[in-house]
Amino acid sequence: MFPRTIKIGGLLYGVEITKDLQGKEGNWGHIAYKETKIRIDDNLNPQLTNQTLIHEMTHGILMEAGYSEHEEEMADRIGKVLYQVLKDNDFIFIQEGATE
Repeated sequence: MFPRTIKIGGLLYGVEITKDLQGKEGNWGHIAYKETKIRIDDNLNPQLTNQTLIHEMTHGILMEAGYSEHEEEMADRIGKVLYQVLKDNDFIFIQEGATE
């Protein structure tokens, strides 16, 4: 199930699938910090939709960590690796509080 909200640094961001975002803004995704919104283009396949969401989340993580002037390349590189790690590993233990 695709999330409608994501919490980043204690802030709740709304997640919206936006019709033709790439045509309007030239991007597959966009994060609006002041609005606490993440928008994803509606024409992406599910895999690219998820990867783009993680990329935009990475922008939010960097911003909340104090890197307000970070480069797009930094968010892209970290986002792609983070997507792979989250996709290929089961992190339910974190939610359940397991330590072993």
